[in-house]
Amino acid sequence: MQKTFNIKKISTAILNSYSQIFFSENKLFAFLLLIVSFIDIWAGVSGLLAVLTANIIAYTLGFNKLAIQKGMYGFNALLVGLGTGLTFQPSPQLFFIVFFASLLTLFITLALQGILTKYTLPYLSIPFLLGIWIIILASKDFSSLGLSERGIYTYNELYALGGNNAVNFYNWFSSINIPESLRIYFLSLGAIFFQNNILAGIIISIGLLYYSRVAFSLSLLGYYIAFLFYYFIGANFSELGYTFIGFNYILTSIAIGSYFVLASWRSYLWTILLLPITIIITAGLAKVFAIWSLSVYSLPFNIVVIMFIYILKLRTSKQEHLTDNFVKQSNPEKTIYLNKTAIEENKNKLFFPINLPFWGEWSVMQAHNGEYTHKEEWQHAWDFIIIDEDGKQFKNTGNNVEDYYCYKKSIIAPADGIISDIFDRIEDNKIGEVNTIKNWGNSIVIKHTEILYSQISHIKAGSFKVKKGDFVKKGEILAQVGNSGHSPYPHIHFQMQATPYVGSETLDYPIHNYILNKKSQKELISFGKPKLNTKISPAEKDEILLKVLNFTPGQKIKVKYLANNKTKELEWEIFKTIYNETYIYCKKTKSTAYFFSNDAGFYFKNFYGDKNSELLLFFKHLYSVKKTFYKNIKHISSIRPDLFFNKYILIIQDFIAPFYLFLKAKYILNYLEKDDDFSADFIKLEASIQKLFFHKKGKESKSEIMIRQNGEITLQLFENESITKLTIN
Repeated sequence: MQKTFNIKKISTAILNSYSQIFFSENKLFAFLLLIVSFIDIWAGVSGLLAVLTANIIAYTLGFNKLAIQKGMYGFNALLVGLGTGLTFQPSPQLFFIVFFASLLTLFITLALQGILTKYTLPYLSIPFLLGIWIIILASKDFSSLGLSERGIYTYNELYALGGNNAVNFYNWFSSINIPESLRIYFLSLGAIFFQNNILAGIIISIGLLYYSRVAFSLSLLGYYIAFLFYYFIGANFSELGYTFIGFNYILTSIAIGSYFVLASWRSYLWTILLLPITIIITAGLAKVFAIWSLSVYSLPFNIVVIMFIYILKLRTSKQEHLTDNFVKQSNPEKTIYLNKTAIEENKNKLFFPINLPFWGEWSVMQAHNGEYTHKEEWQHAWDFIIIDEDGKQFKNTGNNVEDYYCYKKSIIAPADGIISDIFDRIEDNKIGEVNTIKNWGNSIVIKHTEILYSQISHIKAGSFKVKKGDFVKKGEILAQVGNSGHSPYPHIHFQMQATPYVGSETLDYPIHNYILNKKSQKELISFGKPKLNTKISPAEKDEILLKVLNFTPGQKIKVKYLANNKTKELEWEIFKTIYNETYIYCKKTKSTAYFFSNDAGFYFKNFYGDKNSELLLFFKHLYSVKKTFYKNIKHISSIRPDLFFNKYILIIQDFIAPFYLFLKAKYILNYLEKDDDFSADFIKLEASIQKLFFHKKGKESKSEIMIRQNGEITLQLFENESITKLTIN
């Protein structure tokens, strides 16, 4: 059993080694590439031998099995095998050299991975380059290796393989009239697999189109930008037809346009800007490498892509619209759909969650770019007060600090952290007076991450419950509201900053998970920046939602599914990956739903598997649940459109996905009912999923969700005048 399991994994690793050259793990695409590699049989055999050698040795040495299965340790060896098999005549000595060349390439791959991982950079095809150059240079002393003459006597080779039929097919195919630029495009694609014929390029282009519409369009963009640049500068473009270096422009375009950077019009623009640089590097290096009778192969592609990725990592501020892919999917289109719709997940990754530093409802007396202070480098801050129904912040005459509703109220830690600094012993001001010498008054600074601190100021002297160096948990009492420093009346001053000093320059940073209290309704804000005169309060956690939506690794979930008067029972289980990602797995349908959960909410991240799976229903209808309850409050999220629209309309969307999504899906969760505010037994929610076509509403899917104290969750779906019921416990 164990042997079969290993063979299956090796088979997956072999296939992915072929498709990984195009940053893909698509099995059909990989199979087409495998076939293409055998258009020249001995090159194909050498490539397969190299892949087998690299993957089996990687398994034997105990390297990361997931990386092996993805083809990460096999694709460079494959390229060396193909190149060696094409360069030399078939012989026992050839396969002997291929074996050790693939072993050398694997070792180079592993060494480069160890070096470049420190800088979070890919090794791309550098191991192939080093491996093939070493083999070619060394072969000058290997007299038993004869240079291949295949391709010189094409008709003889075709006749030997398939007789007159093969020759006639070749003549017919060669007579097809296609533009010269397109012919070289196909030759350039074929050259990636060391195949010097148009048929190989056509098959690869079909496979590329099947795998990804975005990658296919980028291959054309990269190639034709190079074509126009060659024409504009007066270079001899026909050399691409016999040097086959055009694949550098194709691979550079796919890598920059959609794989290492989230595909968008900005990534396409940078692709266009980087391609002339790739051409200049190609032309220059070709002259240098000609000294040793070597080809530059994919070196220009490696230089430009790695350099650009490294430059992006050096930015002091990351642009939202030119960013790394948060989670790479099976193709660039799905990556776009996930990254552009997983707003909550992206924000949780971008922002360390900072909550309000108080309990109850407060008002924003001064916001960013305030009327009185909060100017220039201190502009990103808030002042909070408590007001009554008449809009007053004090009782009686308001002449004493004790008259103010917020005075001596508790200040709490907005997030976990370490107390970095405390200023104390500055007495409260009389109402209307300010202390301009000790401007910030009594203050506390908390370190949350290496580059994120919060500061709370104007605190009451002697009220601190913590000291410098203490670790505090979110919600822990820190001190009391006072009126010290530049404060004419009691209030809380709150700001985020990048340094640990009182009075540091402020950061433009959002507050996490609070309620915006309007006259007619409440609005739940996941990440926002409270505005002037708004009333806000921390979102209170609901005990039922906290308890029930707290799935832990190892937990098994019993599921009952009722549809068409038939009941089905199955079991799900919770697992955790080595990357600390949690997911629900349905063994029966082999489906997986990844989720993220904290005290604020439960969010599904991604789904893989059978679209008829009951797990997908659960994924869709509990897609994003805030662990709070306010009656009739609504929580709205975006959800992946490719889970809801048919594949034919999605093909059109795929092509333009980097620029515009005309297919969208909106998830709306309405908090309907709670049977008791103090000792509740259940919470009732309503989920609806709206399909949008050019912003026009399409079919809507609705469900009623009952979440009980005993851990039972029931989904009742209303579609096509029938009721589908899903119960988990």
